[in-house]
Amino acid sequence: MLAVIVALIALAIYLFNWNMLRGPIAERVSDKLGRQFAITGNLDVKLGWTPTITAEGLTLANAPWSKTPTMASLQKLEFDLPLKPLLHKEVQLPRVVLTGPDVTLEQNAQGQNNWTFDKLATSSNDQTSSSAPAVKLGQVNVENGHVHYLDTQGSDVNATVATRNGLEGAEAAIDIAAKGAFRKLDFNVNATGGGVLDLREADKPYPLEASGVVGQTRFAAKGTVTNPQKLGVLSLNFNLSGQSLAQLFPILKLPLPATPPYRLAGHLQHQNQVWQLQRFTGRVGSSDLSGNFAVDLAPKTKMITADLQSQKVDLADFSGFIGARSESGQPAPPKGDRVLPDNPFNVEKLNVANADVKFHGAQIVNASLPLDNLDAHLLLQDGVLRFDPLNVGVAGGHVVSKLSLDSNATPLKTAVDASASRLQLTQLVPELGKSKEASAGLVGGKARLDMQGNSVAKMLGSANGNVAVIMDGGQISKLLMRLTNLDVANLVPILFTGDKPVPVRCMVADLGATNGDATIKTLILDTDKQVVTGSGNINFRDEHIDMALKSNPKDISLVAFRGPINISGPFKKPSVRPSLPQPVGRAAAAVGLAFISPPLALLPLVDIGTAKDTPCAQMMETASAHAVQTPTTVHKARP
Repeated sequence: MLAVIVALIALAIYLFNWNMLRGPIAERVSDKLGRQFAITGNLDVKLGWTPTITAEGLTLANAPWSKTPTMASLQKLEFDLPLKPLLHKEVQLPRVVLTGPDVTLEQNAQGQNNWTFDKLATSSNDQTSSSAPAVKLGQVNVENGHVHYLDTQGSDVNATVATRNGLEGAEAAIDIAAKGAFRKLDFNVNATGGGVLDLREADKPYPLEASGVVGQTRFAAKGTVTNPQKLGVLSLNFNLSGQSLAQLFPILKLPLPATPPYRLAGHLQHQNQVWQLQRFTGRVGSSDLSGNFAVDLAPKTKMITADLQSQKVDLADFSGFIGARSESGQPAPPKGDRVLPDNPFNVEKLNVANADVKFHGAQIVNASLPLDNLDAHLLLQDGVLRFDPLNVGVAGGHVVSKLSLDSNATPLKTAVDASASRLQLTQLVPELGKSKEASAGLVGGKARLDMQGNSVAKMLGSANGNVAVIMDGGQISKLLMRLTNLDVANLVPILFTGDKPVPVRCMVADLGATNGDATIKTLILDTDKQVVTGSGNINFRDEHIDMALKSNPKDISLVAFRGPINISGPFKKPSVRPSLPQPVGRAAAAVGLAFISPPLALLPLVDIGTAKDTPCAQMMETASAHAVQTPTTVHKARP
């Protein structure tokens, strides 16, 4: 009788319609996840001590806010379930096969994602960890997998997923090929990971290799990740190249300047919330660059720290700092005949992160100034950018400066405080250095300016403040001094006997800027032979210069036309020419007197040389005092 009962039970189980369990199973899973789950295909069980369970047509509903109703679907799920471990409250799945999985991952504008199950997280917190049986996976195979990722920032990526040699062990691997758009940039990435089941061991480094293109940025990386579920410790060797560092902003949200093409290589390390590029080397344009770079995502606003060095840096490669390059890295020359960079700064970049960056450049390549030993400390805090200090060797001397830029103001507010010391004039003006009789004096100066505007052109065009430049001692060409006075009588002997040096007592330039118009308060070059004075203004708003240099001799000259030298015109192409009315007038008077008596013709051309020595010390002190005064902000409507 017992045998008959057992046989009937066995026959009932064998003939049981397993599809009757689809509803209860789906209801249980739906309740657990808080999402609608369904088995729409056949559910079958092959009996034995290790039953094989097959389910077809599995679907999981998407988050309520998604426009796509289904988050995940699976054509077929097949797995083996040994019965003996169940007696010990242990679930073992030695073989799992996923056929045709199709998963949609998405994030909405509010930052919500569809792979977080609120009800599952809540129930997990309410229950003890011992209430759920442990699950041990064996070999898992994925066939014809597909993952679709999209967000509201312009990302739409489709990826194929497949396994090779199972998913566990040294030969196991998972291949991913992804194409589409990432934050509106073309995206084409291939990656290979180790066995997926190796991910179970949190302390075991998981091998990972990836390469691809995002926009115009190319990358390749190879290394390991420990505890991938939480992205615990990442250790990868990487190569990165692209058309401009600024193109990393939409990818990584790093506020980097526009540059020429670059390539970098180093070691990428990630632990907790800190990402580090360690010991990287490379080139940006024609400049070498190396050092360490880190981003800490733990604070409310990400924190960037860096210590960078360059043996040879070309300032043109980093002209993006002053808006002289577009985001693509191409030079962005000012419009029309203007010379000051007018490309607006990207204010958004100044508010996505705080930063503490140190930079040292040994040799500085620059088209106009002899520079070396650049030391800069960049501090960015809540949208306020400061260079403190920004020091550089110039023409054998030093320029020490501080700069601040407040992006919270509209337009941007900028302040500059700079001082220069022991600059060699022959290096500042190479043309002078070609003559042995050139000045050997040391030049110093101070400047303090307040500005506002979203580009360098706008800033300088609104500048208020003072600039002072002084030179104490040195020597200058006698020929140059005579030419500034159109001194014919003393010029002729120089041409025959050779040029001689003229000692310089002092040179003082004191300028005051109001709304971008720098007016010359004092401009004097005092030598043993002459005093050269200057007047006029330099208008940065209109990029126009209007100056006159006048020479007053200290000695007698029988033939001196003595007319000022005018320097005027746009910054891009100013003209330098003598003022003709005075020399022509004096020549006409000489011709008229010659008709009366030939010797009288020399009288209008005689310069008895009445110029006196200037109070150099007093003027230098006054100019220096002006330069350190707090600028007075003046707002004038532009005509």
